[in-house]
Amino acid sequence: MQDHPTSLELIRAVAQFLHAELAPTLQDPRMKFRALVAANVLQIVARETEMRDMQLRAERARLNELLNENAASENVADDVERMTRALAQKIRAGEADAGAFHDAVCAHVEQTVIEKLQVANPKYLERVLRETKLRD
Repeated sequence: MQDHPTSLELIRAVAQFLHAELAPTLQDPRMKFRALVAANVLQIVARETEMRDMQLRAERARLNELLNENAASENVADDVERMTRALAQKIRAGEADAGAFHDAVCAHVEQTVIEKLQVANPKYLERVLRETKLRD
């Protein structure tokens, strides 16, 4: 097992190189765009690698509470997928149309979207949260 650099450190180093060192030197706009896209992809992979386990455990905990379950298998992703399907069935059946369950489902969905944006596009998430705060 390698100690340093970790795979996460390597991914971040390549993303930084593409974004800060290579892309600014490229004259061809198409190649510059592709280098920036590649850097962005690596940044997303790094964030996902860093946050995936924590976010999956948090989502499983929310789903356990929503569905009154106690899922705790070793495969957290499978638990989340199974419980998400069960929640979707309840939503389709109209069980989340009103009341406390509706509010809890909305809170769960909002938090799940926030966690996905933390990986996919944290700058957009910051902007949306800032704009939402300004409206309140």
